[in-house]
Amino acid sequence: MTCLAYPLSAEVKIAPYYSLNFMDAVSIPTKGDWLFPLNLTNDLGLMANVGENNSVTGFYELKYTGPGFKKEEGQSFTDRTMDHILVFRDEQKLNDLYTLKAQLDYMREYVRTGADEVWGQGLYDFQRTGFGIFLGRQFAPELYGELSLQFHTILFPNYSDLLAEYQAGANADSSTGKQNQNVYQLGAYGKYGANSASAGIMLMNYTKQKIIVQTVQPDGTYYSGELQSDMLVTLNASREQKIGERILVVPGFAYKHKTSNQNFQDFATPTSTVPVQYVGEFYNYNEIDAVLPFTLLISRKWEYFATIEWDWKDYTARPPRDVNNVFVSGRQANDIIIWGTGFTYKANEVTRTTFFYQYQGETSNMKFEKYLPYNYAGYTVGINFNYSY
Repeated sequence: MTCLAYPLSAEVKIAPYYSLNFMDAVSIPTKGDWLFPLNLTNDLGLMANVGENNSVTGFYELKYTGPGFKKEEGQSFTDRTMDHILVFRDEQKLNDLYTLKAQLDYMREYVRTGADEVWGQGLYDFQRTGFGIFLGRQFAPELYGELSLQFHTILFPNYSDLLAEYQAGANADSSTGKQNQNVYQLGAYGKYGANSASAGIMLMNYTKQKIIVQTVQPDGTYYSGELQSDMLVTLNASREQKIGERILVVPGFAYKHKTSNQNFQDFATPTSTVPVQYVGEFYNYNEIDAVLPFTLLISRKWEYFATIEWDWKDYTARPPRDVNNVFVSGRQANDIIIWGTGFTYKANEVTRTTFFYQYQGETSNMKFEKYLPYNYAGYTVGINFNYSY
């Protein structure tokens, strides 16, 4: 990205930047109708150097993600999201070794899960507000390390627990706000030469969602007085490996471990008040993701690329379901394989056009797929355009 700096004084310089990324494609799944993915990301910001050791960045991003294959579990191919993101960051160079960054950020996401749903009224719309502090140290010319601490509040203004609302009768307030949570993140990042790695712990403390228990409580529900609390541990590692002057390979590995004190009660119908089965530790899982991108520089303007990715997710206690939505023995496990290839054309320093083909397939012992796909394959052909300065 190339920026033009405009000096306001001897101490202050401002550099505006802009980026537009547009993707249009067609996807053909083995189940369901054809999809026409359309993704748009629009970034606008200002970077200001205030003196020799301080810089300030203001950033706004508008992002639209249309229908298409999803990697995250729990999302339909037809889901669409629109994000508004605001970031303000101040970076201070304390001395030759230490750098301190402080950040304020806000995000508003709108979700449409159906064609007749109106933007702004989605059940899973949310707004996130918070801050982060990042302390970095240059240990050696090729060795850099950073610690981070972040806090966010997440509010779901439209979310309502329909079962709780039905059980509570007229007291609908008891069913709203159950996804609201406070999120605490502690992270570490390191880079040595071409190698980089990161680790993080995220705590998600719900402010209203109570724990589901196996026996009925005095108020007639299956919710205890304890609030839900989740923890997510992440590990990531990658390396940029050059082979000669024209080939770049960037293998990457990621691991996730989630634990939650939330359990699950299975009801025969949406209006049933007596469960048919209880499953403890329903949301705990381990997930491994490995990716291998390959890039070949053909000429000054053309590149060829190929990528293969494998994602495996294993629940520690959740049993799979059969086609009739009945729990069966075993533990649910999902496998996703993604591979793609294509060409990138760089007409000049500020534009990139990519022509790509991608395959995505998922297999799972989860066989109930009335609402969400778990066993499918599909192909996507499209074009991606990026403009930035």
